[in-house]
Amino acid sequence: STWEMVVVLALSTILATAIAYTYVYTHSGISYSSSFTQTIVFIGFTIALIMVIIGSNIARAFALVGAMSIIRFRNPVKDSRDVAFLFMSMAMGMAVGTKFYAFATIFTSFGCFIAIVFHRFGFGALHQRAYVLRLRMPTQMRDGVEAVMSNMCHRYSLISVDPVGAAPEHNDYIYEISLGRQMRYETLVNALSDAGD
Repeated sequence: STWEMVVVLALSTILATAIAYTYVYTHSGISYSSSFTQTIVFIGFTIALIMVIIGSNIARAFALVGAMSIIRFRNPVKDSRDVAFLFMSMAMGMAVGTKFYAFATIFTSFGCFIAIVFHRFGFGALHQRAYVLRLRMPTQMRDGVEAVMSNMCHRYSLISVDPVGAAPEHNDYIYEISLGRQMRYETLVNALSDAGD
């Protein structure tokens, strides 16, 4: 009925908006996109409508699969966590569209709660501060520089050595470093400058 359609669209939009707000609150990094956040909401109520249209009709299901198969998505997903939020919105839309309203509400609340807990407690995050350090120096300075890094870094590894064309006696050394506890990046840079003097 029309009333049931209104309930499905309203509830799926509300729950998808909650998922989108959770995504915004827990997002970290530089790849944020407002259009992706809106897509989470659009996906939610669109999937709900598709499930209402399909109902228990197998012919409609195959027809929708054929219609949806012509759509090609060209935008790559930069973060695998973004895919998880899309699947959350899709699963919620499927539950609402098949009239499992309580299941959809419990699932959305649980998923948002877990995402917030992971964000607040830094679940899965490495607490070591990692940097990529590029040094241009003569070859004879390498031992002294690495001695400084071994004292001040939790770990370091040499990634590459590239010769400098204008200065044959110099090389570009690129290191991946993780600072030790209570150690600041500026302190390491100053110590490396003193080692080069």
